[in-house]
Amino acid sequence: MAVDTGYLTTQVNNIVEQLHDIFDQIGVPAHERETREADLFSSLSETLTNHLKLVDQEKDDLTEEAQKLIVTIQQMEASLSDERANGQYELNRDDLRITYPLNRCIAFLREKSAAMSKLHRERFEQVKKLVDALESYSSHLEDSFLTIELPPTSPGSTIPPSFDLSPNYVASLDAEFTRVYEEYYRRVSFVQTTSEEIIKMWAELGTPQVQTDSNIVKHYRESPEQLGLHETDLANLMGKRDKLLEEKKGRERKIKELRTAVETLWERFGVEEADRKAFLSTNRGCGLRTINEFEEELSRLNELKRQNMHLFVEDARCRLQELWDALFFSEEEMLDFTPAFSDVFSDALLEAHEAEISRLETLKEQRAPTLELIEKHRGLLADREALSSSAQDASRLMARGNKGERRDPGKLLREEKMRKRIAKELPKVEAELRKELEHWEDEFGRPFLVHGDRYLDSLTPAVTKPPPRSKTPSAPPSAGKGSIRQQPPSRPGSSMRGPPPPRSATKTPTGGGPVKHNTIGYGGSRSGAKSPSKLPARAPLSNMPHGSNSPDHAPPRGPPPRMRALTVESKERNSHIMEPPRCNSAMSSAFVRPVSPEDVYDDPLYYGCLALFPLIGFVIVLELLAAGIPTDQPILATRSSPPALRQASNSSTVNTATSGSENWETFDDGSGSEAEPADVYYSKIRAAPGKRFAPDDSMSLMGKKSKGIRSVSPDGPHPGQVLRVAGSDTEWTDDFETY
Repeated sequence: MAVDTGYLTTQVNNIVEQLHDIFDQIGVPAHERETREADLFSSLSETLTNHLKLVDQEKDDLTEEAQKLIVTIQQMEASLSDERANGQYELNRDDLRITYPLNRCIAFLREKSAAMSKLHRERFEQVKKLVDALESYSSHLEDSFLTIELPPTSPGSTIPPSFDLSPNYVASLDAEFTRVYEEYYRRVSFVQTTSEEIIKMWAELGTPQVQTDSNIVKHYRESPEQLGLHETDLANLMGKRDKLLEEKKGRERKIKELRTAVETLWERFGVEEADRKAFLSTNRGCGLRTINEFEEELSRLNELKRQNMHLFVEDARCRLQELWDALFFSEEEMLDFTPAFSDVFSDALLEAHEAEISRLETLKEQRAPTLELIEKHRGLLADREALSSSAQDASRLMARGNKGERRDPGKLLREEKMRKRIAKELPKVEAELRKELEHWEDEFGRPFLVHGDRYLDSLTPAVTKPPPRSKTPSAPPSAGKGSIRQQPPSRPGSSMRGPPPPRSATKTPTGGGPVKHNTIGYGGSRSGAKSPSKLPARAPLSNMPHGSNSPDHAPPRGPPPRMRALTVESKERNSHIMEPPRCNSAMSSAFVRPVSPEDVYDDPLYYGCLALFPLIGFVIVLELLAAGIPTDQPILATRSSPPALRQASNSSTVNTATSGSENWETFDDGSGSEAEPADVYYSKIRAAPGKRFAPDDSMSLMGKKSKGIRSVSPDGPHPGQVLRVAGSDTEWTDDFETY
């Protein structure tokens, strides 16, 4: 019901009139009457004003409540933005404002706030589980380790609506939990591992139980977090481990030094391996007992060493002498090390020897390439000197073995191989050694001494290679020079044989003078252009012009023969029956080649010894006559052919057969008695005709052309040129076939 303000005014006026009447009846003075009326109106106005204030305060309270509800709803809405996207609630921003009447607005806001609070509590329950797990792990770490704010999780506590529970906060909370979890288990693993190491080192060091930490032994395996996971706890644990590790390293270092010293003395005293293993297996680890055992063993060995000091010094001096010899020290260099000649045996003397040995071993290793070349060079020089000494022994060709000793038939062949090897390797070794020595002297600035002398001075000075000489002798041209076809000096070792040399180069007249050296055969060796692939056979005994074995009486060497024309038929061709036939391999090298100033293969004694064989030539003829062999056959056809400068190919068309030529290798080493060289030679000659000639081949070889022999001359075949090669294990005949 609405208040009637007119009634209130009438009521006030009536009351004032009644009050005036009462004042009149009482007789209140006028000034007092005004004062009382003023108090009445003042009280009335104050009452109305107070009432107005109360109502206005009520309005303000309702407005403030509505504002708070709006803020709370907005905060919870921000935390549940994902819920709104999922359709869990609907909220219009226009509804979140103060409207009148306030009671209706507050009722609406309270309803919305209740709905949002329900969703907020559900979200908090989910986050609380993660927060509880995070707090359980972080409680073992430092308080400052967490970098995110956690909601209140104590019993009875409520989460304020303003606390952020948005998905971003949940994601950051999950990341923080992962970081704390990993750090927790890293520290747990570190504590467990460190504790295990500490316990192992306690066992290795033999630490008494009273000196160990019982908490580590108790918790290191099952609950290592009980030992503390804070940084200070980890630092203390690491300090204990490092201290034990230093102690262990110190003991191991000491045991290693003791073991090295003990094993060195064991080596010197020759202690059995079984005893060593027994001692080492008994004293293992790095405990104090092991150290004491090694110290006692070392003391015992040192005492034994002191008693046998002279033996150790002598062994060191033997080793020192070996190094001196290996380094080619001179006597002055040896005398520089004065302790080597002291007779006061002490530890200092032994240490000086060992230090010198170590220095010399380092020096030997540094000079190893040079020393190796010097050893090789000196070995070649020694072999050359041995060959020279052997060449002075003229009886080595005809010497018979002493009683109880075997003859060495292959000695000459080995000597020849050795000469070739020396001639081939010595220049190369000298050149390489000279280069190495010059490099060494340039690097170290002092000469390389061998036995006190500069070894570079002892090397053969390098000579310049002379210009190549003409392959034809400087002689007047023959009548048939224009018809001679130029041939290569030697045939390559292949299956296809080239054209043979002309017949004019196959035979050199010797006349009636002494036997000359085959300059054609040896030209290839002297010139050094090509090395023969086939070892030259020893010349037969019948080539000796006289019986003197002295090298001083060797026959003079003649000039190289001239080349003959293919079309010129010389009467001397058939006049020299005693000329040994030669095969195509020898004829292929029958070209004059440059001759070096010095022939390292030339052995005057070898050719001087050939003078023995003419003495027995007459006896050979008598033996053949007695055997019924025609004398018109060339008896000396069984001699060895000149050395070939090439080796026949395996696919060559030349037929081969077993040779019966004389060779030192063909003597039977298993014979019961030693036979005279001449007797053996005669027996070979007797067996030769039946082995080399057919029974019907009784006429002179010079008077009949052999069957199947073809000439290489363009004018036709030349009779009387049947070549048979002797001096090898297989007999073969070069029939001058055109290939």
